[in-house]
Amino acid sequence: MRRIFESETNAGKPVLRERTLFDLDVNDIVSLDLEDWVIEGKVSYHSLPGWVMYWLKSGRQRQGLLLDRSVPDKAVVITPFAGRTDNVNEVKTEYILDGKHFFLDYNGEGTVDALGLTPIRTGPVMYWQFETDQREIYRIEWQEGRFFHYDGRWIDAFEVSIVAG
Repeated sequence: MRRIFESETNAGKPVLRERTLFDLDVNDIVSLDLEDWVIEGKVSYHSLPGWVMYWLKSGRQRQGLLLDRSVPDKAVVITPFAGRTDNVNEVKTEYILDGKHFFLDYNGEGTVDALGLTPIRTGPVMYWQFETDQREIYRIEWQEGRFFHYDGRWIDAFEVSIVAG
């Protein structure tokens, strides 16, 4: 009898939609590589609809998680590192880093919205993503005269799970 009453009291309320990796927010928690990571920041790319980069923190470690709605079963995990590019015109189409040959996969520019703690701020940004034959990633972003360099790897999206949020 109680179940019937409860179902009648919830009849006019909307059904909650299941959350996906694409609609997470700052302070949500995800699990990746057997660790829990807090989302410290979120960058949404307007020039590439459906792209989102989450900035994650676990202990003293920080890394990015790049998602693309056009490839929902894959994601890129990236880690920032100090780069040596000084001029946007010096970005090449190929790099050899640590003995690995990276080829330009795509590049572009547009505006982003940034929330929370991210290296990138809201505004215009340029980006280049390079990949090896083994699907390792080298990514460069440029904003307001400043370069950001990241190395990374492709993962299957099912390796990331939503813990809390």
